Order: sequence, then structure tokens, then C-alpha cells
Amino acid sequence: MVMVKRVRHIIVLIMALAVTACGGATLMSEADEAKIGAEQHPKIIREYGGVYDNPKITAYVEAVMARIGQYSDRPDVDYRITVLDTPTVNAFALPGGYTYVTRGLLALADNEAELAGVIGHEIAHVTARHGAKRHTAAVGTAAVASVLGAVLNARTGIDSRATGDLLNVGSSAILAGYSRENEYEADNLGIKSMARAGYDPQAQAELLQSLAAFSAYKSGGKKPNANWFSTHPNDKARIAKAHEKANAAARGMSSLGQIGTDRHLQMVDGMVYGDSARQGIIRGRRFEHPTLALRFDVPRGFTLKNGAKRVTATHENQMQIIFDLDARTALEAPEAYLRSSWATGQKITGLQNLKVDGRAAALGTVKTQNGIAVLLAIDGGEKQILRFGVLAPRGRNSDAEAAMASLRRSIDFLTASQAARIKPYRLRVVTVKEDESVASLARRMRCHAGDKEKLFRVLNGLGPDDRLAAGSRVKLVTD
Repeated sequence: MVMVKRVRHIIVLIMALAVTACGGATLMSEADEAKIGAEQHPKIIREYGGVYDNPKITAYVEAVMARIGQYSDRPDVDYRITVLDTPTVNAFALPGGYTYVTRGLLALADNEAELAGVIGHEIAHVTARHGAKRHTAAVGTAAVASVLGAVLNARTGIDSRATGDLLNVGSSAILAGYSRENEYEADNLGIKSMARAGYDPQAQAELLQSLAAFSAYKSGGKKPNANWFSTHPNDKARIAKAHEKANAAARGMSSLGQIGTDRHLQMVDGMVYGDSARQGIIRGRRFEHPTLALRFDVPRGFTLKNGAKRVTATHENQMQIIFDLDARTALEAPEAYLRSSWATGQKITGLQNLKVDGRAAALGTVKTQNGIAVLLAIDGGEKQILRFGVLAPRGRNSDAEAAMASLRRSIDFLTASQAARIKPYRLRVVTVKEDESVASLARRMRCHAGDKEKLFRVLNGLGPDDRLAAGSRVKLVTD
């Protein structure tokens, strides 16, 4: 009970120090903003799988950025925009004018005005200095944590290294995303900028609707849980407010705003959709990587997810599969790597040398804090090891072993001709014919995820009851 009272006292002290630190902080200079953006830029590119190498798309996005930047509240800022090679639907900006849109967002947008709305919104975060203010607040919180370490240790005996855990939620809330007020302000400023640039200001609200529809499609139509850590709050109230601000902006325009549907569709026609070959491609339960000349299947019940650094697969029974690469010395055999570099200092049971599709490999099991991990290291060439791990909670040892056995049997190293046949899906723009409908066109979609007709409607900004007019142009996902 005494310890509880001490901790309560410390929490009150945390709040008091945090308010003092943040309230007295000095906003960083614009030079510091530019420095932060430059430092974080290469990290962002690595985290999101690299830059999408498509000169046509790059020139298009840069032209829209230049036009919006010219009519922003800070035309003097050196805005830079990068298209990230990821199917994730996202856009964001760093302090200093570094702005990013993903390949996935370009696929979802229906026209140039919607792209302009996204860019205008992200530029507005820069001009309103939301990132600078958030960073300043976070630095203040970090300073509080440092001071509190000594206080906690002296008054409670709690190790100062635990201070970060006590403050973790507060720091995460600061860093996780902009506040709802920041988002509303960026919407308003972005709408004004795109209207001044001559775009239809309603396009921003229309893209917000498409984002909401895409989110519902990805979640299977389930209502998402309330989440304070959402980076882009997107609800009916925000969409309605965006329409309201767009109506006000439109009244000040001398002519109808540009939409740019034809140009946008021309630009995204042929663009990679979903996973790229560089990152490896998921097809149902199969993962294929042309550069690694590798494919494998996860067991039934697992759902694959691709990432810039690793591939994961999760099961509803809490089991998880992880695949990634690691560097090794030229002479380090898989068994030596598993013992000395991967499971360092841990007791490995069932350690054995074996072959996986003709390559040297080592297999073993270690205990984890919550269960076990079955580890498989495979010779990946002179400088790397291919790593497969099956993680399972307590009581599922046999399930983990069975999953690894199934995974191991599926691993296949490909010939050059087999690897060359691995191709990503593409976005294709087609003109609707007289006898075609949403249903008939959706059947042509070459995607494995979810309901094809729902995805077709989301990609083309169609409501559940909307029909197609002959002569209109739509986006399809094809080979």
C-alpha cells in the first residue's frame, strides 16, 4: 500500500513536470525542421520499401505538388514529394517540407483533384508547423522522463530504466499522429490551397469518402474500434466538415475547379498494384520472391502480410510465422549461425542439420517468454541466411512443430526461368462497353483478397448501388 501511494505521488509529479516542460518549450526553428526532415527522409524510404521507380508517375506527382505549393500559405518552403513503393494507402509529411504519397493511395484516387487534395492537406501540416509542435512536445516529454528516472529511483526504489514504461502511453500519443484539431485545420488549409490552385475543392472530401470505403473493405465491413492512436481520424463528421469548407472555398472561385480524371487515369494505367516484385508477392497463402528465387506456402489458417523488412503470417490461435534475412560471415554454417548469432545464449532443443530443397539448413527450438519458437536457418548464399520462425504460445508446441514441418516442405528454390515468371498485378484502365456491368468487369479482377466486386467499387469511387455508364473509364486489377 505504501508503494501504491508512492507511485500515485509520482504520477502526479509526472503530470506537473510534463505540463511545465511542454508549456515552457521553445518551438524549433525552421532550419531545425529542415534538418529533421533531411535526417528522417532516408529512414522513411527504407521503412516503406523504397521509392517507386516510375518516371511518369514521379513527374505527375511532382507537378501537382509544385502547383499546390505555389498556392499554399508558405510558397517559400522547398517542398519535396516522394512516391513510396508500397500498397499501403497513406500520405504524410515531415517537418521541412518532405512529403510522401504511397503507390496504394495513387491507385485509390480517382482524379488529379483528389491527389491535389491529399497533397494540400499534407502541405498544410507543414505550413501550420504541426510536426514541429509535436516534436517539441515529444522532446519535452523525453526530458521529463530523464529527470523522473532519478526521482523514481530515490523515492520508490524503482529502477530508472522503468521510467520509460510509465511514460510510454503519453509519449506514444504525442508521436502516433496529429490531433483531430490538427487534422481539421489541415483539411481547411488544404482545401483553400487547392481552390486557389484551381482544383475542385470538393475532391478532398470525396477522397476521404473513398478512404473510409477502402478501410471498411479491408476490415471486412466490421466497425473499427475507437482508437486514440489513429493517425488520420476519418469519420462522417470530418467528411461533412470538409464538404462545408469546400462549398465556402468554391464560392470564391471565378470558375469551376479542375478535376482531371482523364489525366490521372492515364498516369496510373499500368502502375503496379499490391505487392511489388522487389518486395516479394503474396498470392493467397503463397509468398514468392523473384530476386531471392524463392517461394513458400504457409499452412491453412494463417494469413500472410508483407513488409519492408519481413514477411509475417498470423493465425487466430495466436501462432505466428516470421520470415526475414540476416547477414552472416562467409564461413558461418546454418547451425553455427543459429547457435551463435540467432539464438545466442539460449538453450536449443532438437538441434539438427538438414537439407531444405537441396540447401544446407539447421533446425531447433527455443523457449520464449510466452511459449516456444521453432527456428529454421537456411543457407542463402555467401553473405546471408534465410530465417523462418514459428512462434506459438504455451501449450501449442506440437502445433508449432507441425506448422514448421508444413512450411519446410513447401519451401522451393526457383530456377531463373521460374523466377522470371513472377510478376506483380497491374492497374489497367478500360473503357466500359454497352453490355458490361460492375459485376462483369469485377469478374476480370485478378486479386485474391476479399470480394472482387467490393474492391472494384472502392477503386472506382462507386457506391453499393451505383451503375456504370457505357463509355466511362474504370480501373481494373489485372496481370
